[in-house]
Amino acid sequence: MDALESFYTAQSLVNAFSLIGFVLVNIPLYWHLEAWNVGCVLFIFWSGTQCLFQFINTTIWRDNVINWAPVWCDITSRWMLAASIGVITASLIINRRLYYIAIIVQIYSTPEEKRRMILIDLFIGLGLPILQVILYYFIQGHRFDIIEGFGCMFVIPNTNISWFLFDIWPIVIGLVSAVYCTLTIRAFLKQRKKLNEVISASGNFSRYFRLMALAAVELCSTVPLATYTLIVTVQEPVYDWDGSLANLHYDFSSVGQIPAISLLTEDPAAVRSLAFDSWTFIGCALVFFAFFGFAQEARSHYHKAFKVIARQLGIPTDLLERVLSKSSIPSRMSGGASGAAVTIPDFLQHPNPNADAASIARSSLSISISAYETNANFRATYPPSTYSTGLNTYVSHIDEKTAQILERCDSPLPELPSQEQELVDRNHRISMDRPLPDVPASVRHSVDIV
Repeated sequence: MDALESFYTAQSLVNAFSLIGFVLVNIPLYWHLEAWNVGCVLFIFWSGTQCLFQFINTTIWRDNVINWAPVWCDITSRWMLAASIGVITASLIINRRLYYIAIIVQIYSTPEEKRRMILIDLFIGLGLPILQVILYYFIQGHRFDIIEGFGCMFVIPNTNISWFLFDIWPIVIGLVSAVYCTLTIRAFLKQRKKLNEVISASGNFSRYFRLMALAAVELCSTVPLATYTLIVTVQEPVYDWDGSLANLHYDFSSVGQIPAISLLTEDPAAVRSLAFDSWTFIGCALVFFAFFGFAQEARSHYHKAFKVIARQLGIPTDLLERVLSKSSIPSRMSGGASGAAVTIPDFLQHPNPNADAASIARSSLSISISAYETNANFRATYPPSTYSTGLNTYVSHIDEKTAQILERCDSPLPELPSQEQELVDRNHRISMDRPLPDVPASVRHSVDIV
């Protein structure tokens, strides 16, 4: 019972991460469609759809083997077969495109050449998986199997012909992709400087190396794992087949229904193999998101999506806009093309006429104002003074009168009046001479002016 509980727990994780992988891998889909990046779009298509189908299958057949949807099983069992080849062909398309970039070849310069290149990529990424599904008929044992915890599965008996029509495909495609990858690295090392200029000019330098890293990771995983799978398959018992389809397709419409307890008891290796296949697609989706889900273009799209959702919900976005605008403005320590240098005077203190030229030069403090705040051609400076010194003083154009005022400021303040001073009588009238009006003298001395 412990093994069965562990099995259900593991399948619950497969169910959850299949949904997570489907959501995450589709996030970068929009901007790859904008860039006509066929390889990445197909990678998203095959890995994302298979993660979605795994989520549905592990939900429906989590604890049963009832044939709820025969047509659905016909589709998804073949889709899994196509997706296992589709992810590898998508990696081949990416490596092929990177190779043409590395040798600095104009891939397409006219709309006709662009369409031709896209058609070739689509033939590789869609044609080969479809061809695999067509060939599946010649190695198919019966309609499909329903395995508890996994759902619908394709059925391929272990025959000599199945090795060449199914098991060897990932190895061949992976080796072709490895050739392109090796040639890409060789071309990059050979003309690194020129390639850096071309990629930097287009602004896709980081994207180029993310694609190379994704293709390299997929390549390092595909060929070794496919080779190991082929070796294990060859060592297993081979189905006694006389070469006729009538023998292979005997009772073709039957549906195998396999409970988890019987599979765990009779063939634990098959459980591990099926679980590994499920996690392979989840891993492909998560690795793709890790490379492209945190890039600059991805963050800008997250920002736009958040603004749209916030407007629909009535959530203010002013705070987020201020934070993003502050983080997007580059800080510079000196003036340049994007900022205007402004020299600011230091705090005003006492002048020092003994200051030398070096200290005068050190007395200016420069800061940078971003181009977002002022024009880059604007430059405002405060001229240094003859009477400035160090980083503490700054006095500009001091004349003699100003110097006298500053010296007067150095004198001590008068003492406060004594507290024992007598109070002045409030009723005491202080007589003050008032200016007389402009009247004749004869009248001024004869008439009292009040």
